[in-house]
Amino acid sequence: MANVTFDIQWREAMMELLDQLEAENPEDPSLAPRDLAEYSCIYIKYLQIYRKLEECYDQMVHPQKRLDIKTALEGTIGRILEIKSWMVRLNSLNDIIQLDDILVDLKLTPEVLEVSIPRYYVEDRQKELEDRSKFLDALVEKYNVKRNLESGISLLAALPEEEAIRCIQVNERGRQGRERARIMREIRRQQVFEEKIARMGGRAALTHDEAATRVQAAARGFISRQHTKAVTEAELVFIGMKPPQKDIATDPQNKMVKNLLRRKVVQSENQAEYNKALTTLKLKVREMEGQDMRETIQDRVNTWFVEHRDPSTGEYPDFPDEADGGSKLILNPPVMEEPAEEPKADAKKGKGKDDKKKGKDDKGKKGKKGK
Repeated sequence: MANVTFDIQWREAMMELLDQLEAENPEDPSLAPRDLAEYSCIYIKYLQIYRKLEECYDQMVHPQKRLDIKTALEGTIGRILEIKSWMVRLNSLNDIIQLDDILVDLKLTPEVLEVSIPRYYVEDRQKELEDRSKFLDALVEKYNVKRNLESGISLLAALPEEEAIRCIQVNERGRQGRERARIMREIRRQQVFEEKIARMGGRAALTHDEAATRVQAAARGFISRQHTKAVTEAELVFIGMKPPQKDIATDPQNKMVKNLLRRKVVQSENQAEYNKALTTLKLKVREMEGQDMRETIQDRVNTWFVEHRDPSTGEYPDFPDEADGGSKLILNPPVMEEPAEEPKADAKKGKGKDDKKKGKDDKGKKGKKGK
């Protein structure tokens, strides 16, 4: 598979993920999922998305893309666990949930419900696991710890030398007895065969031509049977009753496996190059802009101390506590919200209402005077 294939698969998975989020949080609250069947459909869809993202992360060779895919993948795994927890609650706290009817309605196979362990759980921690294994081996050698064998094999105590010799002798005598019995059985079978030939008048020696004829008959029979077998298999392949024999050199599945292994090699090389570039870039930034950044930070800290100095005593404030944010509070102070001007507007509205009311009262009084 090419890089474009996994790019397209990643894009499809993200679009399906957005569709799922819209389906779970619709604009109309009445359309939100409520019962076990609806959550089961969402759970199955998340499993399909998880499988696509996991394959993309495993085969993508671009380091920056793998970081974004891993973020989405871990979020999908967390969402699957949340939905599974809700399904258990809706199923009367029963972990076993029957999803056969849902699979039939969605026209899916039971393989969709298999939750595989992400491959990066082991691959991304390969060096850590190797170091841990070496450390444990070193501890075992240092303290002479006896390792237990695999389950099903019991440890036996060492036998004394005399008893071990006796066991070996018994086994060897038994082997020799069985071998002697086999030889005697072959001799007896040969004698019976010779007696049978003698009763039939003896076995006449074959001439050169007769021996050649028998050999030719056996060879022709073997060749004919092989030809018949090949014709039969070709006919079965032609009518579709048997798959054609695959050529290992041109087999597409073997090519795909080789390409996947090659991608893992390229992936590790790109990741190492990316890590090296990050380290080099950090050193370069520190070398070129480190002094300017240090002076800028120092100026901001000095400015903060001067601005918060007590004018009456001249004492400088203490450095902010870690709980309050520490130096982050100095470098990135919180934004002060401007006071809202709504009360003034309300006052104006109230004043306008009072003026209108006053005008109405004056008109009413003038009308009464006219009468």
